[in-house]
Amino acid sequence: YIFIDIFFIVQVIIMKKFLCILLATLALSTLFYGCKKAPDYSVYVSELRSYIYQGESENYHVKACYGFKETPFINDGKVGNTVNLLQLKLIGKETDSATYTVNFSYNEKTYTENFKLKPITNNMICNLEVDDFNLKEFTICISNAGKNENVILKSVIPENTITYKTAINSLINSQGALINHYTNADGIFNAELYIRILIKDNKPYWYIGIASGNDKLKALLIDGFSGEVLAIRDIF
Repeated sequence: YIFIDIFFIVQVIIMKKFLCILLATLALSTLFYGCKKAPDYSVYVSELRSYIYQGESENYHVKACYGFKETPFINDGKVGNTVNLLQLKLIGKETDSATYTVNFSYNEKTYTENFKLKPITNNMICNLEVDDFNLKEFTICISNAGKNENVILKSVIPENTITYKTAINSLINSQGALINHYTNADGIFNAELYIRILIKDNKPYWYIGIASGNDKLKALLIDGFSGEVLAIRDIF
């Protein structure tokens, strides 16, 4: 009986050790996978428009947006060199032959550029390469025929609008099958993302385009408050 009791005790000790090792292994596995970061899809963004502004003065109406854009801008499924751009649009002067010049200062640097008419869109546009711009309000000076006039531009993005990174995460979480369609066996995402903030009736939306090359583009519209995907369509 003593032999049987000793054998039983040994078996219990071995079983406890086994359970301890098993629990420790499971805990380490959980810790590893819990700490493992999800892929950062923001590295695949080749165009971003994350700020929108608008302002009016006595003689001028101006809209603006800020972000970055791949240069040259080509739908090849890969992210190339990007340039940070503050784009200004002069409204209502498209048929005017006069020269309008914008002066703008930021971070102890002054930018001066003429508005130019873009034939395809018929917009008076001025692009300024400005880095690290995140103001909610700023002032520009427009010059014409020796006269200067300031225009205050203010953000039109509502409070509590989700960021573009949150919009990407919402897309990843709700459209896993779609994302997997552009992901190879090694887990590489074979596409680039075009992302723009849109405002309609004071409500924000995120447009996300998945560009997979050869001008193939899958367009999605995401609610700017909830992150819900509202629409998906192919654009050719």
